[in-house]
Amino acid sequence: MSLRELPVTREIIELISRPNVVGLATHRHLPHERAIYLKHGRCGFAVDVLVEEDGAKKLYSILVEAEVKRTRRRFKSFMELGGTIHYQLSEKIDGGFRLRRRRLTYRNGEELFHQVELVRAAFYQKYRELKSREGVEPSRISEEIFHAAGISPDEMLLGV
Repeated sequence: MSLRELPVTREIIELISRPNVVGLATHRHLPHERAIYLKHGRCGFAVDVLVEEDGAKKLYSILVEAEVKRTRRRFKSFMELGGTIHYQLSEKIDGGFRLRRRRLTYRNGEELFHQVELVRAAFYQKYRELKSREGVEPSRISEEIFHAAGISPDEMLLGV
């Protein structure tokens, strides 16, 4: 079975990979999500992307949540079930937000985590690039936000 790339995966990767991205942060850490999925059949991740456009910084917040389809049949692993992905892109604009939401389906856990791995690879490539621009080695920061580069707590709305 060949693994397809879902449209939201491409959209997220394109946003993260833009040359004008100046900051990134994770809020729900990607590697932990597989463990959660294996126990609960649900998982997700949240990422902030700070982009410099027309001399100003613009914050894009991505939220992706996946959930297996309900079933009454017995199964060995959540990985064998398909399900639904809920995707939300929140864009901070003049005094408010613009939301875009999509819902897609996935065939099984292998297809789902293939998408997660594609996003994870793009995130860490850009993260390492941003950290090298700062002249520092990538490192883990506070428990709540696992990785961040070029983006301040205020820009991520953590003081709210």
